[in-house]
Formats: sequence, structure tokens, C-alpha cells
Amino acid sequence: MARAEGILRLLIVDDSLTDADAIINTLRSAGHAVRAAREDSPAAIEQLLLKQTWDLLICRDKVANLSPAEIVSLLQRLGKDLPCIILINDKADEQAFFNSGAQDVVLFGDSQRLQFAAGRELHNLFGRRLARRNEQALRESEKRSRSLLESSRDAVAYMHEGMHIYVNQAYLRLFGYEEAEDIDGLPILDLISSEDHSKFKAVFRDFSEQGESAPVTVVANCVRADGTGFNAQIEFSHARVEGEDCSQVVIRDDASGKVDDEQLKLLRDHDVLTGLYNRKRFIDELQQCAYQAVEGNGDAELMYLVLDDFQSIKEQVGLGTSDVIIKSVADLLRKNLQSGEVLGRYGDQIFTIIVPSHDDHLVDERAAAYLKTIDDYVSHANGKTIDLHCSIGISRISENQSVAETVLENAAQACARAQHAGGNQIQRHQQDHVEEAEGESADKWQQRLEKGLNDDKFELHYQPIVSLHGESQELYEVLLRLSLIEGRQSRAGEFIEHAATLKMMADIDKWVIRTAFENLIEHRHQFPRTRFFIKLSEQTLQDTAFVDWLDATLDAHKLNANAVIFEISETIAVDNLEQVRTVVSRLKQLGCEFALEHFGSGVDFSNSLDNLEVDYVKINGTFVENMAHDSENQAAVKAIIEMTKQAGKNCIAEFVSDANSLALLWRLGVDYAQGYYIHEPSEKLDYNFEDDDF
Repeated sequence: MARAEGILRLLIVDDSLTDADAIINTLRSAGHAVRAAREDSPAAIEQLLLKQTWDLLICRDKVANLSPAEIVSLLQRLGKDLPCIILINDKADEQAFFNSGAQDVVLFGDSQRLQFAAGRELHNLFGRRLARRNEQALRESEKRSRSLLESSRDAVAYMHEGMHIYVNQAYLRLFGYEEAEDIDGLPILDLISSEDHSKFKAVFRDFSEQGESAPVTVVANCVRADGTGFNAQIEFSHARVEGEDCSQVVIRDDASGKVDDEQLKLLRDHDVLTGLYNRKRFIDELQQCAYQAVEGNGDAELMYLVLDDFQSIKEQVGLGTSDVIIKSVADLLRKNLQSGEVLGRYGDQIFTIIVPSHDDHLVDERAAAYLKTIDDYVSHANGKTIDLHCSIGISRISENQSVAETVLENAAQACARAQHAGGNQIQRHQQDHVEEAEGESADKWQQRLEKGLNDDKFELHYQPIVSLHGESQELYEVLLRLSLIEGRQSRAGEFIEHAATLKMMADIDKWVIRTAFENLIEHRHQFPRTRFFIKLSEQTLQDTAFVDWLDATLDAHKLNANAVIFEISETIAVDNLEQVRTVVSRLKQLGCEFALEHFGSGVDFSNSLDNLEVDYVKINGTFVENMAHDSENQAAVKAIIEMTKQAGKNCIAEFVSDANSLALLWRLGVDYAQGYYIHEPSEKLDYNFEDDDF
């Protein structure tokens, strides 16, 4: 909503790098993806505030020549809406900062209180930002609406209790008035011929009493300012102006040429190219469906369908031919519509479908049918064969999800996940699923995880890491999945936290290593250069017997230790620096290499490189994903690449999701790349490294 890619931009005012790292780790452990900067110079802090957008400022109470009051004063002077939390060393000093203007005062080391205060302030901040954004959007909408009204050929007025409160220029011209003031406050009945007063009042009274009803039309004789009359159609509809309920009136003079009302409605509500509902009309239909859900008349579900890689298709065939393809797709989707479903063209290559059912299984079947319809379609355009695919995101329309924009956003996010996962597939909005999983008991998760270990319900997937400028190698990252008792597959992100809480990660790591070694040995018979990246958890690093176990396991499998690169996250490394140094040293003695992943989120990028003898650095994927459209991410990636080159390390960019990002990474000189754009994770080790052409 207000953060780029879910990142928390944190500014720390502190003269201690160690304490700043502790603050960052506290917020990371609360689930925030932190991008932080630390400063203790007033001038540098002011420049950071002026040049960048921040989400939270955390200030220590005792920084040389810089008091919290000065920081708060600086925020006020610069007009920054940035919550400030003061961290104090002594509880006795707390009261002294109550009137400082900061949002909270927290004792340093009280992690739970800091997490709570930060979460509260971020929630409030993003609420304020959203409110400002909505206010701006409302102002722009009102501005556009007024502009459209003034340029409209239709005579449009707004009335409150039968009195004019606004009229456009066409309305003034139609009735022969010079200025809006001439008609402002005038009853509309004064503009209706006396013989039609009774009919007009009866229609208007019925319309007013019906509340939120459909537009109502009446034909009546109207009177101009000079006393001449004309026959006209008068359409009433409900509206709101500046928060007040009112009536919109549109008057069409029959003498100026009759227009087919059905044709006007068709043009107003439908997309010109495809004939489907346009975005505005579809949102109206979606909101009406949401109203029905709120009233208890049944839930529904929304499909958000996007043609995969359509921009590249458009570049291949040109704008005109791409329009022909879009129209053909619309015709195909229309043919597959079932009773009650609503289809619209929401954007260039985006189609939206309302399915009036709360049955997930039925909706999944309908989504699969639409997916297959597009998948089966082949276009022959300009002598080129265009093989179309699409991705579909699904979200529920219910009492709890009754805002059209929210439902659309949820479905769009699910569709984006489907595209990032390789496209040509269906994803559901995961909020309900995640909330359900979070609420499940530790016992249930322990049962799942133990079954995973004992019954081999865990599965390994592999994602290739390809060379751009680095040494030619055949590298795969090993990724873990869990087949749940409920019949679905869970990614590591869903169960790792539960496994860590249950102290099961060391056992899971050993299962992964044993299984990966078995698969690697078999694969290396045909592809002897293949090497695996394998993640290690914090619990494994703290196991003093792990390296001895690994040495024995390598010997038992007769596997060269150089075939394995172990990796840990930068956060774990910072939290366990001495232990990690020891483990890295011993792993290198065995012949293994070591990698630091999610690199670049710390206060000082170089700190981890200076303290750890690593062979590979994996750039934090939040910087890489969509970096082609984010100058800050580009700058961060460039800085990390340059730093790793100076340190003599191999640099890997993960989460590469599009061609533009890959091209940019190549120009920046990154050694290796990994992501769904290159190849999605697979159970098979089947990537052809010989075909790399980047």
C-alpha cells in the first residue's frame, strides 16, 4: 500500500553500529523486511530525510551533540509525517521524553514493546498515507468529473430537494440562460410546462422515495427563459455532491435529434474493441455483487485473467494485430461464459470475470476451463504463430471482502504470483489460507512435520542458477516443500517458522542434506559438474556436532565436498557471528564453499563481508524483483555488485522476474542470476545449461 514491495524503510539515529543491528534484527523477527540506514550527524540526517521516503525513525536518547528533541524539531520543520520512537537506556529517563513530540518512548532491549510500538505506528502511518492518497484521488476524480460535465453535450444539472445546485454549460444553453447564477436555486418545476407539472411531480416523487434505484426517465414539455417550449426526455439518477445526497438530472431535447438510448447505453458501458463491459461498468457490477454478499444473498468469486507476456507479443505483431488478438480472446471468453457470470475487459490484456458461486471447487473448474480455452488458442498473425497463455488470480467476494477495489487488488496479487511462478496457471488469494494456517495448533504442525520426516512427505525442488559473467557452472539451489496431510503442498515459508519453534529445523536440515546428496550423486554420473546450494538453519549452526555429522555423511555418500555450497541468511549470520565464523572455517576445511543469502538489508553492507570468509553473495531478492522500475533498488543492486567485486566474491541475483531486470543485471556485471523468469523450481534436474544465452 505505502511501501515498495513490503519493505520497511527504517532510519536509525544512533552512534553504535552494534545497537543499530540489534534494532534491525528485532524488527525483522517481527516479520518486517527492513532496509535501514544509520546516522548520527544532523546534516546527514537532514539530507536523508529530504532525499528519501522513510517509514519509521528510531532515535537513541544519548547520541553525542544530538538530542531526540532536535530530531523531532527537524521532522516538524521539514514537514515530514514520520513516526519517531525514542529508545532510552534508563527507565528513570522515560518521563523526560513524554512531551518531546515523539510517538513513543521504549526501553532499549525491550524487544516486544519495540515491535508492538513499531507495528502500531506503521499501521497508523500507512492509514494516513492511504487517506491522503484517497483524498488526492477524490480531488482528481472531482476535477475530471467537473471537466467532463462542462464539456458534455448533454444538459446536466444537480438538484437538492428540487432546487438547482449545479448546472453545466449545455444546460444553460438549452434553457437560454447566460450565467449559472441565473438558475442557481431555481426550482426545476419552474422549467417545466404547467400542463406537465402533475406528471413530472408524480414521477419525481416515486423516484425520490425509491432510494438507491435505477435511473428514471420522464418525457415532458420544458420552458426556456424566453418562454418558448420544447419537448425533452428528463432522466433522474441518485448522486452525492460534497457529501450531500442529491439528484442528477440529464435533459435531452427531442428536437435536436433523437438518439437510440440503447446505443448510448452500449457506448457508455462497453469496451469499443471487444464489446465487453468496460472497467467502469464492471466495477459497478462487482460492487453490486459485493452488496448482495453483505446483505446475505450469497458470496461470489472474482477471476482476474491476464495474458502472459503480451507486451512481447505486441512488439512482435504490432498494435493493430494485437488488437485483433485481444478481440479474438474476448470472443473466446464470451463463448465460454455460463449463466450468471459477468465478463469485462479491465485493461489492455486483462479480463475480469465474476462467478456467482461460493463453491471453491466449482470456481476452480471454471478457471481451469478459461485457462484451457486460452491455452488451446493459436493465432497466425503477420506470418507468425502466436501461442497464447494466461494466468488467473481468484479472490472471494464476501461480507468481509465487500469493497470492489479490495477484491480486485486481491485477485490481481494472486494473478501476479501465478505469473511469477511461470505463468499459465491459477492462484488463489492466500489471506484466508494464511490466517487459517497461523491459527492452527503447534500439535497439528508437529504432526505434519514428523510425518514429513518419518514418511518422506518432504520433497526437494531445484532452481537453476545461471552464469552471466561468472565461471561457467551447473548450479542448482535446493528448495524444500512439504506434502500436507490435507492433500496440498506447502512451501518452506509456510512451515519453517513452526519447525523452528518446535526445535525441529536441525532434523529437517539433515533430511534435506541426505536426500540432496543422494540425488546429486546420481545426477553427477551424467553431469559431473553439477553443484548444489543448500540452506542451513540457525538451529543447525548452533549444533556443535553438525560439521562432524556432515563429514561422516560426505564420506558415506563418497561425495566430493566441493560439490556443495552451504548458505545462510545475512540476518542469521549477524545474530550468530562467532558461531558462523567457526562453522564456515570448518566447512572450508572439509572442502565445501559458503554463501550469504538475502544480502544487503543490513545497516552496513560491508560489515558481513569483512567478518565472514564467504565465496558467494546472493543479493536480497526484494532489491532485484522489479528493479527495472525502481531506481532505489537499482542503486542498491549496483552498490552490492561493486562491493562484492572489490571483495573478490561471486555475486548472485535472486528473484529475477522479468527480461528488463535480467538485461539490467547483465549490464551491471552480476556474476550469476536465479529466478522464475529464468526457470521455475522443479522436481527435476533438467535445466540445459548449454543453451544459456544471456
